Amino acid sequence: MSQSKSVEPASVHSRILVPQRYHRQPVISRLVSRYGLTVNIKAASLTSDSDSDGWFDLELSGNPQKLTNSLSYLQGLGVNLLQLAIANHIQLNQHSLPFPNLASKLNPKDSAWLTNQWQEQFQQWISLGQTNRLRLQLCILKSYYKEPVISELVSRYGLTVNITSAILQPDTEDDGWFDLDLWGRTKQLYSSLSYLEKLGLPIWLDLSSVYSDR
Repeated sequence: MSQSKSVEPASVHSRILVPQRYHRQPVISRLVSRYGLTVNIKAASLTSDSDSDGWFDLELSGNPQKLTNSLSYLQGLGVNLLQLAIANHIQLNQHSLPFPNLASKLNPKDSAWLTNQWQEQFQQWISLGQTNRLRLQLCILKSYYKEPVISELVSRYGLTVNITSAILQPDTEDDGWFDLDLWGRTKQLYSSLSYLEKLGLPIWLDLSSVYSDR
């Protein structure tokens, strides 16, 4: 009786250009939830409320067929695959462009609605009926550059994660900054914040939406 061979996971490095019309869609989150991939963001440039496209350097790992399907999904959305690196062999398309030069980086927003005392504010967030959506700003420290932190929020805690702003220089020692929209059940959201805190990553909750209707 023949035994089926296990499929070895594959890895692909891809530079993608996400059209502005998809900035409010969890495109990268779906690569994890829909195709079971591990996604590590190696570089990012995305500005909220901008007409510019979003740039991402991604390291995708998972089942080879699902990797192929995920790339087809991106192309079907009109996401430009500027380059692919399979088995360390870089394949550039005819419109390949270098990653944009990022002159500045995001800093924690100067706002009364941002706080890193998240446990107390989380309870207040619940008391006001906000139970399935949370906005935050996350700093990915340079020591976690090789770790798929945002991917873990999807695969480990079952969240839907939309990246609304991001800046992470490629191949540098700088920290990365991400504005995130998190969707999930209250327990999932709380557990994900505890996970980020245990990693020692700075987080600031954006409570502006909580008070906007008061």
